[in-house]
Amino acid sequence: MTLTSKGSVPLASSHPAGHGRRHVGAPQTREEYENEQSVVREVFDPLSGRMSSLAKIPSQSFSLIGNLLPTPGTNLAADILIGVVAIGVVGLLANLLFRRTSSSNKCRRNKKRTKQEATHRQQEPLLDERHKDSTSNGPKISTMSVVGIDFGNLNTVVAVARNRGIDVIVNEVSNRATPSLVSFGEKQRYLGESAKTQEISNFKNTVAGLKRLAGRPFSDTDIQIEKKFINANLVEGERGEVAASVFYQGDQRAFTFTQLCAMFLGKVKEFTGKEIKTPVTDVVISCPGWFTDRQRRAILDAADVAGLTVLRLMNDSTAAALGYGITKLDLPDPSDANAKPRNVVFFDLGHSSCQVAVVSFVKGKLVVKGTAYDRNLGGRDFDEVLVEHYAKEFSTKYKIDINSNAKAKFRLRQAAEKVKKILSANAVTVLNVECIMDDKDVSAQVQRSDFEEWAAPLIERLSVPIKDALAAAGVTPEEVEFVELVGGSTRIPAVKQTLSDLFGANKLSTTLNQDEAVARGCALQCAMISPVFKVRDFAVQDWNSYPIELAWNSPEKGDTTMEAFPIGNAIPSNKVLSIFRALNDDELAAQGGSVAVDIEADYGEKRAERHFPEGVGRWIGKWTVKGIKKVGTPESQTNGASAPKASIKVKTKLDGNGLVAVDSATQIEEQVVLVEATKLEAEKKEEGAASMDVDNSAESPAAETPSADAPKTKRVTIKHNLTVVAQTTAAPAEMLNKWKDEEGQMSAADRLVIDTAEARNALEEYVYDTRSKLEMAWSEYTTEADRSTFMKKLNDMEEWLYSDEGENAGKGVYLEKLKELKKLGDPIRRRFLEHEERPRTEKHLRDYINSVLVNVSAGDDRYAHIPKEDLDKVAKEAQAKLNWLNDSIAKINEQPKHQDPAVSVDQINKEREALHIFTTPILNKPKPAPKVEKKEEKKEGKKGDAKEDKMETDEKEGSEGGAKDEGNRMDVD
Repeated sequence: MTLTSKGSVPLASSHPAGHGRRHVGAPQTREEYENEQSVVREVFDPLSGRMSSLAKIPSQSFSLIGNLLPTPGTNLAADILIGVVAIGVVGLLANLLFRRTSSSNKCRRNKKRTKQEATHRQQEPLLDERHKDSTSNGPKISTMSVVGIDFGNLNTVVAVARNRGIDVIVNEVSNRATPSLVSFGEKQRYLGESAKTQEISNFKNTVAGLKRLAGRPFSDTDIQIEKKFINANLVEGERGEVAASVFYQGDQRAFTFTQLCAMFLGKVKEFTGKEIKTPVTDVVISCPGWFTDRQRRAILDAADVAGLTVLRLMNDSTAAALGYGITKLDLPDPSDANAKPRNVVFFDLGHSSCQVAVVSFVKGKLVVKGTAYDRNLGGRDFDEVLVEHYAKEFSTKYKIDINSNAKAKFRLRQAAEKVKKILSANAVTVLNVECIMDDKDVSAQVQRSDFEEWAAPLIERLSVPIKDALAAAGVTPEEVEFVELVGGSTRIPAVKQTLSDLFGANKLSTTLNQDEAVARGCALQCAMISPVFKVRDFAVQDWNSYPIELAWNSPEKGDTTMEAFPIGNAIPSNKVLSIFRALNDDELAAQGGSVAVDIEADYGEKRAERHFPEGVGRWIGKWTVKGIKKVGTPESQTNGASAPKASIKVKTKLDGNGLVAVDSATQIEEQVVLVEATKLEAEKKEEGAASMDVDNSAESPAAETPSADAPKTKRVTIKHNLTVVAQTTAAPAEMLNKWKDEEGQMSAADRLVIDTAEARNALEEYVYDTRSKLEMAWSEYTTEADRSTFMKKLNDMEEWLYSDEGENAGKGVYLEKLKELKKLGDPIRRRFLEHEERPRTEKHLRDYINSVLVNVSAGDDRYAHIPKEDLDKVAKEAQAKLNWLNDSIAKINEQPKHQDPAVSVDQINKEREALHIFTTPILNKPKPAPKVEKKEEKKEGKKGDAKEDKMETDEKEGSEGGAKDEGNRMDVD
């Protein structure tokens, strides 16, 4: 029996107060036990009460019956009568009691259900698809995609909002997680699942770690750390970005990791679109919270090349927090002064990094209060502990140097990952790799205790980001209510034990799917932004991880720097800068009458406190504000100086993607202008009317009334829009267009390879299938000579397929050869199908002819109104079709089967259709309406109507009078 909380909604957690699931065998709390017992009592107590009442019925009934019936034992017939009556009375009373109890329980259940439904109606559903009028303007929102992509270092998970919930999309092989890999073959690329099969056989041309290296310069010191996890050779690519050198289409080529990400995202777009049967355009993509501006822009560039529009680039922990908070119905109410926000720590230990976020929840909102990261601590580092240990052990035990063979080390790393997963549930397992190198098999027994001892330095590092995040949030471990585990590596027992030591075992929670939580959160965020769904109101406030400074040049003061977005600044956030730019006549003349201001953004000095990835670079971007010129010299701008100053307002923002941008810039001009008399008089009238409405007796002082001759002035603020030219770390438009062209060419090449393979498979399939049919089913429908000739062509085609020429032929060649074979095979196939279909087609025509002849000749009343000559035409036509059919079948039976039949199945069907068209108008002719004498009918109708009217009038009058008389008589009485 499954129990759900009252008012549950789709995707809502059924666990009270946000607690994690209680696993089978876990001890019950007192509250859980009492709740369970109350449900049991509610279910079974009415039944026990009913049975106890039934048990009392016999004694009560017999005492009553005994007074009415003869004494038992005096007569056999009387005894039988007494027994029958007693049984009947007992049954009657039991039935009445059962109905009363059932009715009472049903009423109680209905009241409870009504209360639950009322509570449910009060709660807004999580996701509700909007229905837009098809006649209205704008895009058809029913065809828009709402997709969230958890772009992981090892695997990628895709979720989509549909059916009032969130579904995880399966790929082309029905897996919920797709390997984040790109592999290059001699003729085509392999992406995702197909790249996984190439990981060992095509070792040097398979690239992993796509997202982690996107946007990083080749000079980054962290590249050396990543090299041991990537099989391909890393080189310096365009703009100094790290790239992978692979052999593709007969040439050694280098692709930047931004391009590689675009290739993989294109594959994600493809299989997601096939699954949801809608083109995928708008998505939300996740990224680690420690990503810098340059890395985030690289992901956006990759999505652009793949043809995706990124509505939001969301931090991993924030996405998981959104999926957690929006489904909770028991969050504290912010309107309650005594309610405290719920503090939850999200601990995400993924494949390559560790992320910790402290998030505060109230009803309808989440606020990220602090984050911390360890960029180089993940599940792969635990795998590497096993790899390094057993590489040394096997060098002694088997006399092999695994470190000298890259493929052998990669296979050992794969085995170590399996061992790590098994040790999460078992205390001991065996590491085994067959033919790892030099035709040697290696194996070793692995104890969990040994593994935890070897990984002790890594386990100690887990507490560092946790403590840093708590310190940044200003929260103590005691103030944390739950610790949500995210990421596959949190299943390691030592990791859970470390978290239990820091927070307490009762605070660990796994209400989220550790592998899919981020993708689901991204899909929810996409649904919140998209017009397709109406989502429950829930605000998300993220946290800025690194300090961002803005600097601009000033001829008087030099460079001015300010910290615009400090550590912990809310995301998204807007700031307005006020900049005063001195306007020198000589400078204006030299620059064509206008000057510019350069605003640069970079990460501040405090970035070291946040373990900033220095190799990526601190520079963010540069924005040049152009078109600043003399527009007036108001007092507020000169401030007593000899040269005027331009007042500039610059709108900057830290958007939801975590990117800094300058939205716009305006130059402020304040002027004192003369106001027209008519306009002034109108203003006076309005002011006078307003004053009359307020107080009719009030009068303006005479001293405040200006003289009629004095000029009327007014201070006016005028805003002049300025041009802003941005220069960021994003790829230039020319490079993006080049990458898009290359991606289109490679996609077309992949499509051609796939189509060629399909054409070759179709030819090969036709050869094998036709050859077997020639020997069996089709043998009677061709001559011996033709069969031998055709069989020889099929055998020759098989030999050609497996020759060098056949292996390397193009799509057009395969299609042409298939066409040649079908010229010989299609006539045989057609004769076979004619023979198979003819009996059924013949039967349909005969049945129709017989039904027509029987109906016409039997004198059916349905056709009595049809003239005889028309029925004769129908019978004649049907008989003609029957004669034609008999003659045709006789001719066909006289022919050998290897000849084309004299009459085809299509001709028989056409004759049946022609007969149907001929007979239907005649046999479906409607019966004529019966003749009626209008005059007599009219007179009788008038008389009858008059009589009926008169009778109705009399009845009404009589009834009314009778009622009145009866009333009077009753009054008299």
